[in-house]
Amino acid sequence: MELEDLMNESIEILEQGFYSRQFEFSYSSLNKLLWNPVVFYQLYVLGNKEERLDQHLVNGKLIHNLLLEPEKFDDQFMVSPANLPTGNPRTVIDRVFAHYQELVKNGDQRSELREFDNAILDIMKDMSYHQTLKTDQQRLDKIFTTECENYWNFLKAKGGKTLLDQETYDFCHNAVELIKTDKSICKLIGCNPSEFDNIEVLNELPLSCKVNGKPFGLKGIVDNLVIDHDKKIMYINDVKTTSKDLKDFPESVEYYNYWLQAAIYTSLVVTNYPHLINQEYDLKFNFVVIDKNYSVYPFEVSEQTLNLWLIKLEESLNKAEWHYINKRYDLPYEFAIGKVRL
Repeated sequence: MELEDLMNESIEILEQGFYSRQFEFSYSSLNKLLWNPVVFYQLYVLGNKEERLDQHLVNGKLIHNLLLEPEKFDDQFMVSPANLPTGNPRTVIDRVFAHYQELVKNGDQRSELREFDNAILDIMKDMSYHQTLKTDQQRLDKIFTTECENYWNFLKAKGGKTLLDQETYDFCHNAVELIKTDKSICKLIGCNPSEFDNIEVLNELPLSCKVNGKPFGLKGIVDNLVIDHDKKIMYINDVKTTSKDLKDFPESVEYYNYWLQAAIYTSLVVTNYPHLINQEYDLKFNFVVIDKNYSVYPFEVSEQTLNLWLIKLEESLNKAEWHYINKRYDLPYEFAIGKVRL
């Protein structure tokens, strides 16, 4: 059988596996499908997922943990006492470590960075990194540094934990401490409720639901859900970090489609708490935003705006259904159906 035939057969098997189970769209996966179906296809249909280490994602994850679930910090993170390499050296180490992990599964006994000199040289060549140096040893010396060796050892020790440098930890820790000094924010997210407060506080709450008339469902992890039984209000709070100023956050809502996340989380809460909705509990959605200057502000979403976002979510799910049923992931919906004209 030709290589191309084998690849096509493998892709067909992966597609069958994807469609054999009911898929549940998260904000991330639905956003990717609407923005770039090719990326969605690679990540979710074929399963070609890569670990993402973008700094803003690490910051967001860490602040969520320190603010909402600090008792789980040691299970999810590891702080490096030394500086971490950046740029190309870190990329080289990350790729060599991924190679090392695959070899370990097959019984390879090598574990020291210096034992992977050939792999390092191949990766550096692929990256066109330090190829102007005259010898391989000179290239290896750029990687065999104390900083890189420390990073390699920490990668082995951390397992599935996210590795942090001290600067990242300090920034996020300071941001969380600042939030805790703001009484209005603390009350909103249910920090340290007293025994007299008739509220439920649910952090990092995983929810899922079916979508009426659709062959797929929805899922998400709600950062913070506070149910005030006296006021009959359910507060859905999503914590966001931004590298910009607070005044620029409304633009980010549209640019990153955060409205889609708000609509999905609201739908999940409504579907999973029908007994409270039937008792006419109100829903309020807030983006609790921490900007680059440690300024914190809860952006409340008005009822009118949230209803508009829910309508837009329904439209987005209709587009997703078209891609899903037709198995078309080559172009965004509007382009795929020929609606875009100049």
